[in-house]
Amino acid sequence: MHTNSPAGRRIGIAGTVTGIGLALALVIPSGANAAPVVSQADGRLIDTTLLTTDMLDSVASLAGAQAVNTDGSDAVTSDTPLDPTALSSLSLPIQGVNLFGDQGIIQLGGVGQYAQANGDGSSVAFSGAVTQAGSLAGIGTDVTPSNIGSPAPGSNAEIKIGDPATDPATLDVQWGLLAASAKQTADGTQTGSYTAEAKTIQVGGTVLSPVLATLDAPLKTVLGVASGLGVDIDDPIAGNTITITMDDLLKVAGVSSINDLPAGTDLVQYIPVAVANKVTEMVNDTLTSLSTAASGLGLVGLPLTAAISTAKATITPLLSGLTANLVAPLSTALTAAAQLKVNVQTHHEDGSFTETALQLGLGPNCSLGQVNLANATVGPNGGLVAVPVVNSASAGIAGGALALGLAIVGGTMLARRRSALAQTAGN
Repeated sequence: MHTNSPAGRRIGIAGTVTGIGLALALVIPSGANAAPVVSQADGRLIDTTLLTTDMLDSVASLAGAQAVNTDGSDAVTSDTPLDPTALSSLSLPIQGVNLFGDQGIIQLGGVGQYAQANGDGSSVAFSGAVTQAGSLAGIGTDVTPSNIGSPAPGSNAEIKIGDPATDPATLDVQWGLLAASAKQTADGTQTGSYTAEAKTIQVGGTVLSPVLATLDAPLKTVLGVASGLGVDIDDPIAGNTITITMDDLLKVAGVSSINDLPAGTDLVQYIPVAVANKVTEMVNDTLTSLSTAASGLGLVGLPLTAAISTAKATITPLLSGLTANLVAPLSTALTAAAQLKVNVQTHHEDGSFTETALQLGLGPNCSLGQVNLANATVGPNGGLVAVPVVNSASAGIAGGALALGLAIVGGTMLARRRSALAQTAGN
């Protein structure tokens, strides 16, 4: 039985109010759910736990290149060079040396910071070697370069850690290119790209030097015999350091490209084995060159041949023992000194995404500090739904949608009223 009671009418009115609320919800974004801006991006070359808030505030360029699009208008672009003078003046002592400046452990050249926030809800950020801006951030991207210190010639960045004469393990890494970009498309897809090309990695320290000295003693002896016979061959391990390349690291890692490594890979883990491999290779190549030279001397070369045999008897077991005598202790010492993580990708709780080309950790597990070099962040982007209804055009669109919603609600109310009257007449 149908009942047209006051209670029934109250239910109908409540349903109508709910309908009006739904119509309003269709055209007015909820402040609790909508992102605050259409799009945003931040290209920041340096981000570090070693800088306090006061230090960050004192060097404006450390805040990076920030672009925020709040109203869906034309693209907002920021190109913010670093201030080398202000950075060099920061007092950031780490184990007795500064972080930046001509004597700092980090030297950067030809680097920049860039961000662009577009009206369609997309955005892009970039920082690092400006020569990589076009390939990473987009063709035609123009970024102003600046220098922080003086990296080695041909290098975009150089990182020096420790004193080879006193510290257990030291690093001097010269990066040919170091850069990162992050992008968010209009549909919300976030991606990151990076370049981290290490030209050379020089390893030293008190763990390595005695191992080299022990190997070098018999090698020097045979090189001396060769020199007396007019054969001059350089001693490859005469110094206290060994220089390896990125290719040497990748061979140990078992990949052909750094891009094949998982995101956040610490390159330090591959260095000890790469050093041992390089030492073995250089010593064996030298012995081979000596043998070739001895053969070419005929009978005159017999003393050299004998000296080579004597040297091999000592050197061969020393090379075989490098895994235990060098790799293990060097791994412990290097891990305690630094971490070099590449392609660090971070999805933040607020919906933003950051691509970092290199994360430098100082001390065991970054206990002395962490420096993120070449950072790019995009989001959270609200897209066009984040545009406030403030102008006549958007207000007209909103008003039209609201009128349509109310018309639908009114039609529903009229249909229900006619249905109720028909049922009453039938009774």
